[in-house]
Amino acid sequence: MKDQPKAGTGTAHRVMKLLSFLADADGPVSVSMAGNALGLAPATTHRLLNLAVEEGFATYNADTATYGVGMEYYRVAARVTARVSPAVVARSTISELAARYDETVLFGLYLKKDGRIAFIERADGQRKLLYRIDMNTPLSLVWGASGKAALAFLPEADVARILEREGPSPATGQTPPEATALFAELRRIREKGYCVSHGEKLPGALGIAAPVFGPGGVLGTLCMTMPRERAPEVSTDELGREVAQAARDLTDRFEGRRS
Repeated sequence: MKDQPKAGTGTAHRVMKLLSFLADADGPVSVSMAGNALGLAPATTHRLLNLAVEEGFATYNADTATYGVGMEYYRVAARVTARVSPAVVARSTISELAARYDETVLFGLYLKKDGRIAFIERADGQRKLLYRIDMNTPLSLVWGASGKAALAFLPEADVARILEREGPSPATGQTPPEATALFAELRRIREKGYCVSHGEKLPGALGIAAPVFGPGGVLGTLCMTMPRERAPEVSTDELGREVAQAARDLTDRFEGRRS
């Protein structure tokens, strides 16, 4: 019986590393670029790249002698991505934050077509909320930290359109802000990287939220919420920075970029 190849040295392992390299590359790569990055001999690298081309996972440009990602690679990646809900990706991040501060943390998904946001995942601490949070329900972007944290990073034309059809605060009945005032507030949110609100969307609620980005821009927000009378053990600014960092970590997991 032949000896089995050592872990990490077989062809399958090398192909996986090569596909990862192609996915992370900024553009087409040469044999030498791939070989140097993976620590493989030119002949081995050339053979593996040609194998990827044969299966449609890579393309070859004879004019530049470079390789890029193939259509089969795109197809497989798209199928996998379509099966992974953003809620699943966000789950561990919001669970860690909820456990650290013993408060409720939510992930809200930006609904671009509707100009709204919907909470699709939540994690609760031991401390109970005194109000109900509607899940999987389109909610305002104009009222509350969870909405404004996303609104602040949308194009001004989109913000104006959303504001135009916005109704009174669901918590207080207050009329929507004037455009000038709202744009000034959104500018401050962008500068800080997070938003804090008090009882705008839900009566008696304190919200602290930060934007989460996907490859196409704003994906949603990460929001911590607690009753206003339950003063946090640390300042809201410190909590805001923690929420913003968790949102950045989540953005990295989504391979997002700020638009």
